[in-house]
Amino acid sequence: MKQYHMIMEPPRGGLKEGLQFGYVDVPAVMTEKDRPFLDELTANSMNLQREIRKEEIDGLQVLNTVFAGGGRETKVRVYIPDKKEKEKFPLLMYYHGGGFAIRDLDCFDYIHRYLAKNGKAVVVGVEYDLSPEAKFPVAVEQCFDGLVWAREHAEEWGADRKNDIVAGDSAGGNLSTVISLMCRDRGLSVPGKQILIYPAVDQALLERRESERLYGTGYNLDFQHMVSYGKAYVKDDDDLVNPYVSPLFAEDVSNLPKAYLIHAECDILLDQGLEYAERLKEAGVEVTYRIFQGMPHDFLFFAFPESYEAYDLICQWIQE
Repeated sequence: MKQYHMIMEPPRGGLKEGLQFGYVDVPAVMTEKDRPFLDELTANSMNLQREIRKEEIDGLQVLNTVFAGGGRETKVRVYIPDKKEKEKFPLLMYYHGGGFAIRDLDCFDYIHRYLAKNGKAVVVGVEYDLSPEAKFPVAVEQCFDGLVWAREHAEEWGADRKNDIVAGDSAGGNLSTVISLMCRDRGLSVPGKQILIYPAVDQALLERRESERLYGTGYNLDFQHMVSYGKAYVKDDDDLVNPYVSPLFAEDVSNLPKAYLIHAECDILLDQGLEYAERLKEAGVEVTYRIFQGMPHDFLFFAFPESYEAYDLICQWIQE
C-alpha cells in the first residue's frame, strides 16, 4: 500500500475527563439478516437525540419530499431559513454518518436545523439507502443525484446554486468528498466548499495506523467495527480501494473544492483524515482543519460543549 504523509503530527492524548457515551458491538460480518439489529441502533440514536436536545429550533420552513436518486425514489428534507434580506442563502448538502448502515434524517434533524438557522443556509438532507442491503454505488449515486436535484431547485428555496457546499460526518464525510470527485470527473461544476467531519476516506484499512492502534477499542468506533461497516458497504473486497469508496486512493485529488476538516483526537479515523488533508494540500486544494482534543469519534452527535463549538465552527465556515 502506498504510504501517505499526514498534514501534521497529531496529538495523542486520552478522552476528556468525565466524558461518557454509550457502547454497542456490531457483527463482524454484516448481512441483510442484521437489519433488525441495525434498525435498533438507529432507534437508540434517535432516543439519544430526544434525550439531549432540550431546545426547539424554529424559524425554519421544513420541506419533506422525494426525488429520483440513483434510479430509485429517495427521501429528502429541506430546511429553509426565514428570508429577511434579498441576498440568497448558501446551499448546504448534508450527508449523514452511520457507517453507511444506520441512522436517518430524523437522527440528524437537530443538527440540520442548527446549521440552517445559525449558518443561514438552506440545508438539504438526503436519506440514502443503507448497507448491507444497498451496496456501493447505490448511496453514492443517490447523493450525487441529490446535489444535482438541489441545484435545480435552489432558486425556489432562496438559495444560490453557485454557492453550494457538501458536508457530512464519518460516512457522510466520505460521501461529501466522493461527490466532489464525481462532479469533477463527470464534468459538472464542483461544489464551492467541502466540509468533512472525521471523514472515512480509507475503507480498505490494509495497514494499521497509529490512531487505529491507540484508539482501536473503546473510543466509540472500534477498528473492527470500521472493518465490518466497510465490508458490508461493498459487493466485494476489490471495491474497498475504489476511489469512490476510499477517496484517499484517488490518483488525482486536484481541482476539488476548498476543504474544511473537523477531526477528533481519540478517533481511529484521525490519521487517515490527516493524510487526506495532506494529499489535498499537495494537490493545490486550500485546506483548513481543526482537531478537537479529548473528543471521540462521532462527538458531534452528542451535546458536549465541543459539539456545539464544532457546530458554530461549521456555521462560520458556511458563511466564510
